[in-house]
Amino acid sequence: MAEVSIIVPVYQVEKYIRQCVESILGQTFTDFELILVDDGSTDRSGEICDEYAGMDDRVKVIHQKNCGVASARNHGMSFAHGCYLCFVDADDWIEDTMIEKCISYMKVHDADVLRHGYTMELWEDTKCVNKEKKSAPNFAKMLTNAQITEEMESFWNNCSNYVWNYFFKKEIIGEIQFPEIKISEDHVFVLKVLEKCKKICFLQEDSYHYCMRMGSSANRWQEEGIDCQFQMIQACHHFMDYFEIGAERKKRLLSNIVLSAYSYVIYLLCFPECKWSVKRKMEKVREVRKKLEIDQYTSYALTTDLGLGDRIKQKLICLGQEKMLILIGPIFMKVVRKANG
Repeated sequence: MAEVSIIVPVYQVEKYIRQCVESILGQTFTDFELILVDDGSTDRSGEICDEYAGMDDRVKVIHQKNCGVASARNHGMSFAHGCYLCFVDADDWIEDTMIEKCISYMKVHDADVLRHGYTMELWEDTKCVNKEKKSAPNFAKMLTNAQITEEMESFWNNCSNYVWNYFFKKEIIGEIQFPEIKISEDHVFVLKVLEKCKKICFLQEDSYHYCMRMGSSANRWQEEGIDCQFQMIQACHHFMDYFEIGAERKKRLLSNIVLSAYSYVIYLLCFPECKWSVKRKMEKVREVRKKLEIDQYTSYALTTDLGLGDRIKQKLICLGQEKMLILIGPIFMKVVRKANG
């Protein structure tokens, strides 16, 4: 039985899947199984997965009808036999010592979960145009479950939304699954697992390469993306309640993520593909503002780490001037798209 299970959800990634798989198969740590879950791809992604399975018996391929990334990851977990488990996205890649370093560090600290850093790559077509290292937090090498409450300010500000930012002991995951939503499914999953973990350790390692490309599920209009924000914020509230964070402290800690979720809903409504009338958009904005209780968080809003555009957006939201964003946003997006060809 392999010590580590690596799960890769695969969908329409024939341009990138070879780099991803080969970066995994080339690891200095070799005692792993690679589970590729083809989520009903209509390009050659599934064939390429089968090709690697024929070349290396550590590779297992699951073919399923298209059900989304959450379903693919859940399906992969049901076939995982490793003591440790991690996730890699099919259009990303990892450096050859990453698995070895992470597993070794987890064992040293006897941790249930490890949080590592990453390198963010911005891609235009087939060219990487920018790289930025995002190291893991250095405020602690390790935290126990009890210490998380005490260190929540530092912990929460460094609690990544991305499931590929973590390694897990499989036993700590238990029956937890990814919720079947289109966006933020990994954030909800991570928070549920972190509630259960007895120890989490942090590794200053940035050898996971996260490749940002336009057209991902988070960068196109989809109405169901609005409901995803509610589920994600609900998971954040549950997380804070689990660690018995007081009401005022919780508002301060959650203010930026709640405002960001609200801002994202407005962002979705500004996509040119959203054909709703301004009246309908504003009705939805008012509904979401009330449901997320935005007015409870505006006085806690912090803008120091935001870019100019995001600061302006947040200021307008705090002033209740979302209509200006709804009117200007689609025009701005069309101009940006035209400029980028």
